[in-house]
Amino acid sequence: MKRTKLNQPPESVIYTGDFNNDKTIIEVFSYNKESIKFKTYGDTDFKSDIMVMKDSSNIVWINVIGLNVVETIIKIGEIFGLSPLVLEDIVQVSQRSKVELTDNYLFSIFKMIYCTDPRVGQPDKDIGEVLHEHLSILLLKNIVITFQENVGDVFDDVRRRLKDNVGKIRTQGADYLYYVLLDALVDNQLEILVTIGDEVDAHEQLTVETTKVSMDRLFKLRKQLLLIRAAVIPFKDIMVELQSEESEWISSEVKVYLSDVSDHINHVNDLVVLYREMVNNIYEINMLTTGNKLNHIMTVLTIFTALFIPLNFMTGFYGMNFTHFPGMKDPNAIPIFLSISFIIVISMIVFFKKKNWF
Repeated sequence: MKRTKLNQPPESVIYTGDFNNDKTIIEVFSYNKESIKFKTYGDTDFKSDIMVMKDSSNIVWINVIGLNVVETIIKIGEIFGLSPLVLEDIVQVSQRSKVELTDNYLFSIFKMIYCTDPRVGQPDKDIGEVLHEHLSILLLKNIVITFQENVGDVFDDVRRRLKDNVGKIRTQGADYLYYVLLDALVDNQLEILVTIGDEVDAHEQLTVETTKVSMDRLFKLRKQLLLIRAAVIPFKDIMVELQSEESEWISSEVKVYLSDVSDHINHVNDLVVLYREMVNNIYEINMLTTGNKLNHIMTVLTIFTALFIPLNFMTGFYGMNFTHFPGMKDPNAIPIFLSISFIIVISMIVFFKKKNWF
């Protein structure tokens, strides 16, 4: 069950998310231009090695997977001298994305969004589960620490580039690694939006073809777009602050790369606005089409009801139990009655048609 910080004192390190890992997994990359070391640790056997890496000249990336074992988070905080308020923000998943610049480290919070199993352009298939994880990133002198909620993230390409020495990542400092992680977050958001865009286009085509559109799928798309937008808006503010002159943790060379990330963020925001508008239009068109169909059905039923009003009157009138009723014994009474009824119905249909009532 999800825990809450309601009525808890400040600096209470309580995980408030949904993921429940049995233990915390710690991935550690220690590298320089010539070599790289990678090792995975559990909850208890990481402290001595990290203390050694902390004092080395290598660039170190520590990726902490699983926030529900708060004792491990507290231990890491003690190693690097993190404030209890920072530790509180790391495990409080409802915390808004932000960046804090201090003399000892740069601390930032983002929302990591990724799709488990996308199915592009197939409106009859689910696009896959879109996960939204709380991600905290610490930038120190030669160390980057990431805290994520669960196994699975958007950093597989970063790991590959580190291990295979692709690009310039192993020749740069920790701030460049920080930029690469941010770039991976934004690129994955763009990839998800491409998938959502194909889904929206497919639904739009179904709407044009007057085929029934799944309202549940439309609501799901709207929710996903809202969550992405909620992650993008503070991300834009963070990028502005990181590129400011006051940000001493980011070198001028890396700030140039961050400007490219800002452009991608603006692109993500534009796509979110566009797709939200398209989804809303599809929803409104679908509702309008459904309303028109209902109006057409009600029109047909009303016409049938109107046609039978005079017929019911005649049937009721001639069905009265009178002893003497003119024409009752006429052998042609029934054909005459049916002919008159037929003429009345045809006349009413012609009248309705001239009035354009159907």
